[in-house]
Amino acid sequence: MATWQGEARANNYPTEAVADYVIGCMAANGETQDNLRRCSCSIDTVASIIPYETYERADTIIRMSGVSGDNTSMFRSMPMLRKIVDDLRLAQIEADFRCF
Repeated sequence: MATWQGEARANNYPTEAVADYVIGCMAANGETQDNLRRCSCSIDTVASIIPYETYERADTIIRMSGVSGDNTSMFRSMPMLRKIVDDLRLAQIEADFRCF
């Protein structure tokens, strides 16, 4: 239990962002107690790798990339924005190795 508390203190993401991540993770992996633990571990791992500002930018880019139209095409085509998303995806891969 001490490990979990230490991880929770290290995670400085807003509670709403943590809850949103965990809910989405559990929806994708199954709504079990084990997956609650694993998904919580996952967001703690992501938070230990990238700052919240980077996470928030990447999440926005991913959401906007899914919106059709000319005004949102830059979210799909700009290399600088793709790098931000790639940083999040690399952190999520590391979280998968550590937690799943």
